[in-house]
Amino acid sequence: MLSELAEVLYVMVAVILFVPKMVVRVVHEALYKYYPESIGQKSEWLADDEDDGAIVREAFVDSEAALLRTTLYKIKIKTGDVFSAGTDADVYCCLYGDKGNTGQIKLREAIHTKNKFERGRTDTFDLEREDLGKLESLTIGHDGTGPSSGWYLDSVEIEIAGDLFIFPCEKWLSKHEDDGVIERDLYPVEDSTKYLAKVPYQVELTTSDITSAGTNADVFVQLYGSEGKGEVVNLDNKSDNFERGQVDTFKIECRDVGEVHKLRVGHNGKGAQSGWHLEKIVLYRATQKLTPHNARWDKSSVKKYYFTCNRWLARSEDDGEIVRELIATDENGEPINSAEMITYTVSVHTSDVSGAGTDCNVFATLYGENGDSGERSLRKSDNINKFERNQVDVFNMTVVDLGALSKVKIRHDDSGSQSAWHCSHLEVAVEGQPTRVFPCQRWLATDEDDGQISRELAVLPEGMTMADAGEANLHLAKQRTMYHVTVYTGDLFGAGTDADVFLQLFGASEDSGAIQLKSCKSNSINKFERDAKDLFYVECIDVGNIEYLKVWTDGAGVGSDWFLERISIDIPSLGVKRTFPCEEWFGKNESDGQLEKTLYPAVDADKSYKKSTRWEITVYTSDIRHAGTDAEVYINMFGNKGRSGRIVLGEGLKERDDFFERASVDVFTPEIPDIGEEVLKLQVGHDGKGRGDGWHCEKVVAKCLDEENSAVTYTFPCGRWLDKEEEDGQLQVDLLPESVVKKTAEGEETNLDVAKLKNEQYTIKVHTGDKFGAGTDANCYLSLYGTLGDSGERQLSKSEHRDKFQRNQTDTFTVECAELGEIYKLVLREDDTNVGADWFVASVLVVDSNNNETEFPCEMWFSKSKGDKKIKRILYPKGMTMDQIEAAEKGAKKGIVVKEVDGKITNENVSEEPEVKDSTDIKYVVTIETGPESDMGTDADAYIVLKSGEESSEELSLYHTGDEEEFKPGRQQEFEVEFKDIGDISSILIGHNGVLASEGWFIANVHVTVPTTGARYHFPCQRWLARDRGDRKLVVEFTPSSVQEFGSLVPHIMTVSTADVEDAGTDSDVLIKVFGQSGSSEQITISSNNGVRFIRAMTVNVPIELPDLGPLTRIRAELAEGSNNWLFDKITLKNSDSGEEFIFANSEWIEKGSSIDVPVQSEDLQTDKVVYKVTVQTSDLFACGTDANVFIILYGETGDSGTLPLKNSSTNTNKFERNNTDEFEFPLLSLGLVKRVRIWHDDSSVASSWHLAKVTVTDSSSGQEFIFPCNKWLSSRKDDKNLSRDLLCENLPEEAVQAKEGYEIIVTVSNKKESGTNHDIWVSLEGKSGTSEKLQLKNNAGRFFNKATSDLFFFECGDLGGITHLRVGLAPREGVDAEKDAIKQCHLHQVTVNRVPGGVTEQVFVCNHWLSLPGTPGRKSYRKLAVTSTQPVNPDHPARVKSAPPPSAPSSLTTYRVDVKTADKFAAGTDANVYITLFGKTGDSGKQALVGSGKNLFERNELSSFDLELTDLGRLVKIRIEHDNSGLGASWCLDHVIVTNVTSGDKYTFPCSQWIDKKKGNKELFRVLWPEGRKVEGGELEEPADQEE
Repeated sequence: MLSELAEVLYVMVAVILFVPKMVVRVVHEALYKYYPESIGQKSEWLADDEDDGAIVREAFVDSEAALLRTTLYKIKIKTGDVFSAGTDADVYCCLYGDKGNTGQIKLREAIHTKNKFERGRTDTFDLEREDLGKLESLTIGHDGTGPSSGWYLDSVEIEIAGDLFIFPCEKWLSKHEDDGVIERDLYPVEDSTKYLAKVPYQVELTTSDITSAGTNADVFVQLYGSEGKGEVVNLDNKSDNFERGQVDTFKIECRDVGEVHKLRVGHNGKGAQSGWHLEKIVLYRATQKLTPHNARWDKSSVKKYYFTCNRWLARSEDDGEIVRELIATDENGEPINSAEMITYTVSVHTSDVSGAGTDCNVFATLYGENGDSGERSLRKSDNINKFERNQVDVFNMTVVDLGALSKVKIRHDDSGSQSAWHCSHLEVAVEGQPTRVFPCQRWLATDEDDGQISRELAVLPEGMTMADAGEANLHLAKQRTMYHVTVYTGDLFGAGTDADVFLQLFGASEDSGAIQLKSCKSNSINKFERDAKDLFYVECIDVGNIEYLKVWTDGAGVGSDWFLERISIDIPSLGVKRTFPCEEWFGKNESDGQLEKTLYPAVDADKSYKKSTRWEITVYTSDIRHAGTDAEVYINMFGNKGRSGRIVLGEGLKERDDFFERASVDVFTPEIPDIGEEVLKLQVGHDGKGRGDGWHCEKVVAKCLDEENSAVTYTFPCGRWLDKEEEDGQLQVDLLPESVVKKTAEGEETNLDVAKLKNEQYTIKVHTGDKFGAGTDANCYLSLYGTLGDSGERQLSKSEHRDKFQRNQTDTFTVECAELGEIYKLVLREDDTNVGADWFVASVLVVDSNNNETEFPCEMWFSKSKGDKKIKRILYPKGMTMDQIEAAEKGAKKGIVVKEVDGKITNENVSEEPEVKDSTDIKYVVTIETGPESDMGTDADAYIVLKSGEESSEELSLYHTGDEEEFKPGRQQEFEVEFKDIGDISSILIGHNGVLASEGWFIANVHVTVPTTGARYHFPCQRWLARDRGDRKLVVEFTPSSVQEFGSLVPHIMTVSTADVEDAGTDSDVLIKVFGQSGSSEQITISSNNGVRFIRAMTVNVPIELPDLGPLTRIRAELAEGSNNWLFDKITLKNSDSGEEFIFANSEWIEKGSSIDVPVQSEDLQTDKVVYKVTVQTSDLFACGTDANVFIILYGETGDSGTLPLKNSSTNTNKFERNNTDEFEFPLLSLGLVKRVRIWHDDSSVASSWHLAKVTVTDSSSGQEFIFPCNKWLSSRKDDKNLSRDLLCENLPEEAVQAKEGYEIIVTVSNKKESGTNHDIWVSLEGKSGTSEKLQLKNNAGRFFNKATSDLFFFECGDLGGITHLRVGLAPREGVDAEKDAIKQCHLHQVTVNRVPGGVTEQVFVCNHWLSLPGTPGRKSYRKLAVTSTQPVNPDHPARVKSAPPPSAPSSLTTYRVDVKTADKFAAGTDANVYITLFGKTGDSGKQALVGSGKNLFERNELSSFDLELTDLGRLVKIRIEHDNSGLGASWCLDHVIVTNVTSGDKYTFPCSQWIDKKKGNKELFRVLWPEGRKVEGGELEEPADQEE
């Protein structure tokens, strides 16, 4: 060999002596080629234009089965789909594993593509190398040559024996783009799609050395072994294979078949010289793995198999077959197992029906316990014209013994002018064995039956003939599995195809064979069009769940290219739906140039549901005149484990119009969801459509096989019309079983006793309301739901009144059905037909045969233009609670388990006690903000996992409610989940099951709020969860950046009872505010959109959270704008923690848009109603009066009055004029001492500016006056431009002016060098009754915390009991750069704490340690101190002398500076009017208009500032900012808001970065914003665990 190489110039062979392999390299590959014949065992080119284009080969010196010593790396390189993404440069790569690397490899010859690395294309390269171990990285680059060398690389995928490694890139390799580099190192990410594990085999095929022995056809092989069979593998490369006398060696990979016992070899018969004479095949199989990822196998464990052929595979030679089966032998020709060749005689019987014959090519596959025959063309029959009507065609098939036969697959190719074929059955005979029969009796035709041209036929039990086929029908049907295959074509230009599409399903041990997707159930004319969804029904036997599938096209037709998005397969018998993502092109000039793809399921997207069972439903149409129907007939079966739902009989069958004819017997074998072992009733009906829709049904017989294959047969007699013009006019009827018979597989019959229902007649009385236009001419329908089932929908057609449903009229109807038990729900609808379709229903009364009445109040419109514009409503029984209704519905859905109690039939599944939820669970509110770009949303199912250290929740699904069905771009969406309290949240996991690129999801931010602890965690995300972006992960862990504490909430159950009087119910939203002795709650909205309905005489439970308000004193109930007023009898609030209840009884109507206050029922807490006179004095200034609408809120000791409109003055017709005094009276629950008021106007008139002198409030019961001076403008154009004023009472009694409760804190800094600090100090107090929040002591302008000084601060706080410890620390001061500040510490001497007012002693906490800023290496940022000593309060302490005393109860107002920053985005500014509401610990600001003058406000990237004078709100917890959508440019993108308490210096930043707009983002005109919280470092709060000295 070396002498031969020496004669070739520029060729060099390097022999590496210390390893058993040799490397051959061509130095000048452009001029010379080399074809070594003895390097290793496989002859391959070393040339860039032959074979795979490689000029470097690795071959092992020990040459037998050498290909099994190497590993196949299948490399797919995806060029991005961006402008100029492709490259003309030479691309190279190098793979790195934990056992070595490949060295630099030029990627020369791609499989299936000629012009490599083009935009949007995928290029595939096969690389054989010694195993590298587990892949760790790769280097990829190019040489920068060519006119268009710049390259945008999307990703690299490498498949190794079934393992997939994905290397994302998404960057340029270009000197002129990105960072200018042309070589990149890429690292793999884990992929959730697991390919089928594959095993390597080496195959040597020897073509005979006789004339014309070689072939140009495409050759394939398929292996069969003890563990099943492998796939069909095409043996193909770019070399000239299968020539006369030549040995061709291939390495193939397929599933492990175990001990090989046969091999099938064949070709496709195409090409000018397709005939082939095969001498033999030698197969090498590695039997033991060396590496865990299946890529390399132990050479010492290789087993060798011999397959002798010595026959033609040619249409014109031998027996004309082009497929051969070969038995595995050893080297001496002895069979490895006992398999032998057998000839099967296959007799195909064409039916004796009109048009039964076919001119198509027909194919058959035999299946047995030892494998299958492979698909064989049925070409040679005794009849010249095959497959004619009532003809038998006989064929011989020689294959390896299949053992006991189980099924036959028969199909045709739909070619020829007469392709439709009706096959009666097949008979398969083997000499010396009984003939086996495979009944079909169906069409194989695209325009007949179900449109299928392929059928799998199960074998009749031994001894049965075609005469017994009807008896065996259900047994055969049970063996078949129906697959609902939905094909999704992508939404890209040119995505649709005119080519024929084929599918092959692969189960654990069997496959379906090739299936042409010909007859579509959803698009009968044009299949596989752009953005289309095509449904096909595929029936198979013994395939089971689908592990993977193959899909391909024939590439024919003008528009043959096809972009497949995904395929979903629904398998009712298994109760599973699997999704197989693709998102690739099929086309020689698209993507990777291939027409066939192997797709694997996205396991995360699997969906499970109740399994289905195969039933045989036999329908007998009566033998009377006009008994037949053309309508769509359905059934609904009710069992002890549930109901089937509506099953359409004959759905998808082409000859459906031929069913249900007079005196006909029609048999169907649908798959029905498991309804249990007992069937109690069957509903049968039809849709009333078609020319002859009336139907007279004689009976229905339902038969099911149990697990022992015993048939249980239910007979349901009917004998009545289902016709609008006959009998009761109903199109549906309930049938009860007359007999139930069980027949064993041996033929023994037994009558079964099953629980029986009885027929019941219900009288329905529908009362139309007494309102103008209340009557309707529409068609009306009703459904009753009870604990024993439902009635199905019945038309209300025959009333005692000729003109039904007229104003103030009661119409009576009769509904006959099986007894329903306790009726818990009624569904009523009208179809909005005819001119007067609107309908107002007052109530519905249902009366059973025992005169038991159930009333369903309604008092609602059924209309598309009135009320809430609904024409279908769910009504509930009067007096039944929602808990009882939910329990009844849940039990009925489980199924009907009959129990008789005192002669009454009940359902054991229905519990009389409501379900008790786990009391340890608490609510978590998850707010997710999706990225703003159009492709950042997803409709995938998402979940969250909450973590706290080592503890974590389960996967908590994020279910959309209302109309929301997806995570939409730019939206903030809120979800409520429940789980036990896991403590402080340290991280979260978010994931989804999206399987497509279109289902990728970009999460901007996540907030998790825990109401019971009052914590809100912020998780900045800013990343993709996508299979094709970023790191390709679908599940990501996030840690919080900050925590905002707003005060804990206590869970309560609010029970609301609507009154039982006419029109008492409402469909409006209800707003509730709760008052207690310790404060009040925010307004809580109870939305009807969330399923909460306040219906006449109904009680509902609503879970809510409230702050700790102490004993409750009253509630305020307000009705939003809607269609109905509301009257409730009672509201009960129950504390879920303590069990304490507060009852609020009521008899006062609430009008829409108004509110009422209701006091608690308690002798101790009762609040009386008094009349308050509000006197408003307008100032005596020029043009100081107003024509605007004025409103006021009174704030007293027991709460507030709510918004009071100052409409009707008792002193002046023209209100609020200059120097006028206007008086108004309001009956309210007593507020006690009125301490402040808020007064404002809506700026609604030209002359709206108003100068208010003062407001006086008089309590009529006590005569006490409260005076609130103002002397300021309320104007958008004058003074400080405020439209609202908070006014404080100037004449409160002395006993009412109490000092604020809290603690005086004196901080003393040591007398050490540089002991002072420019930063803030924080303090948290721990007492016997609780722990305070962390108070930051502001070092305003650096005036405090100087060396050897003491500074006093006041900390407003409830009584914590005796103070035992405190924590004190250093915190960065805003405006001071902590990094540049040299002094990052403070030496603290001591802290003194005193309770005020009234404290006579103070606690001293000695520190004498350094405090450092958080993050300072080696230093502590805070200390926990215990009480050192207690001493009398010293009023002459220097800190007290230089500081003002603590402020008393509100005697002054606070100014809040509001800085509003508009985002720097196109058209971000707004011309609308903007409003803000501040929410603090002690109250809220009310809605404040942000108005100014001199310049345009809220412009792009501009800061607009406003001053609001308000009462002190305490620590701010959130804000609400909104606009009124007025002006031409109302859309607004808000960046952030900063609110500063000018008095205290406290500053709060509220990030937003969202649109406030009707068409963008959340599509709402408001945002609720939360302040930035405490920072979290590395998953831990900035404040560390306690550090005691």
